[in-house]
Amino acid sequence: MRRIKAVHSWLLVIAMLTVTNGFSQADYSSPYSRFGIGDLLRTTHPAQMGMGGLSIAKRDARLINYQNPAAYTAYDSLSFVFDGGARQHFSNWQSLDKSQRSEYSSLGYLTMGFPITQWLKVTTGLVPVSDVGYQINNLRNIPDIGSVEQIYEGEGGISEFFIGGGVQLSNRLSVGANASYVWGDIDLSRLTYFPDSIYYWAAKVAQKRHISDIKFSYGLQYVQPLSEEWQATAGLTYSNATELSATEQRLSTQIIRNPNGAESVHDTVSYSPDNKGSITMPASYGIGLMFEKNDRLRIGVDYRHDNWEEYKAFGNPEDSLQNSNFFAIGAELWPEHNVLSSYFRKMKYRIGFHYSDTYLNLNNTTLSEVGIGFGVGLPVQSSGSSVNLGVEIGRRGTTDNALVKENYIKFTLGISIFERWFIKRKYQ
Repeated sequence: MRRIKAVHSWLLVIAMLTVTNGFSQADYSSPYSRFGIGDLLRTTHPAQMGMGGLSIAKRDARLINYQNPAAYTAYDSLSFVFDGGARQHFSNWQSLDKSQRSEYSSLGYLTMGFPITQWLKVTTGLVPVSDVGYQINNLRNIPDIGSVEQIYEGEGGISEFFIGGGVQLSNRLSVGANASYVWGDIDLSRLTYFPDSIYYWAAKVAQKRHISDIKFSYGLQYVQPLSEEWQATAGLTYSNATELSATEQRLSTQIIRNPNGAESVHDTVSYSPDNKGSITMPASYGIGLMFEKNDRLRIGVDYRHDNWEEYKAFGNPEDSLQNSNFFAIGAELWPEHNVLSSYFRKMKYRIGFHYSDTYLNLNNTTLSEVGIGFGVGLPVQSSGSSVNLGVEIGRRGTTDNALVKENYIKFTLGISIFERWFIKRKYQ
């Protein structure tokens, strides 16, 4: 019977990945991904998305919380947990006189966790860090030259593969750490074009950056019983500033650009095939508090600060970046654990809210983001596994000061496989 349950659970994984591959694979598109390392992904796990992004003080034996490695100690000492999901992002971009829609889908995360000893639990996985995708046209008129059009383009993104451990120091205190291999490619280009002139060549500068290095993050959680029914969990996370090794290929050319947009190289101005440098990622810290009643009701708050003013790319700071602050509040309700209860009472219901001063400051304007999240956890009958759906509806930016506003909807569909694999047989 146990083997049948395991096969059933893994068939759900295959089905989920099949659905993921069937999603549209449109290129990512966001004008704000031009800055820093692109648009940052705060969380892609549906259980966290549904609670507004809460993660720092959250502990769950059947879901993987890779945002705080101290939470790994919540795993059952006889269990194996697999967590995987896919994400979908719909955006409507608005300026004062234009609007544009975009959509994007990709694999959200793949993680697995298991015990090493009674007090040491390990997790490993693959998660996205940032997305880059944009095309920005800027047309202006310069006296004695005429029209000058600048076209900025970029694509790529950053991912990380991590392995982490959580150690339970006492019945109440757990600590953990993640070691992550961070890598990715970001392609950038800037084209300056003179549509009214026959005397100026178009000039194009193309950069291809490759990032690959190791970084570390740390976490702590402390559980304090409050009564027979209630307990509180306090969580801390920290990541120190890290210089990630990077290389940059830079090519400057003179371009012949036809009226239909076709380009051909007239001459190479300069070419640097292998510039070595680094990308300085900022220090960050977070604090969270969660109150829990009999594993049926969770209510929590999170705060996180990222010191993006430390960011540098090949030794150059970026004036458009500022320190960011993130605040979230959320709740999760699990009405019944009893197998005889109705299916709807065995579902988990989640809701949350978040507000952020993002790391972008453009035209003397801080880009803020606000959103609400909600979701459900659907139990798989006769097992500890579940299918989870998270939805986030929000707004980022403003149309003031020549900026654009994004209204978005994000979906994440995930499956958590919970199996007891480490039970020693009494009889052979």
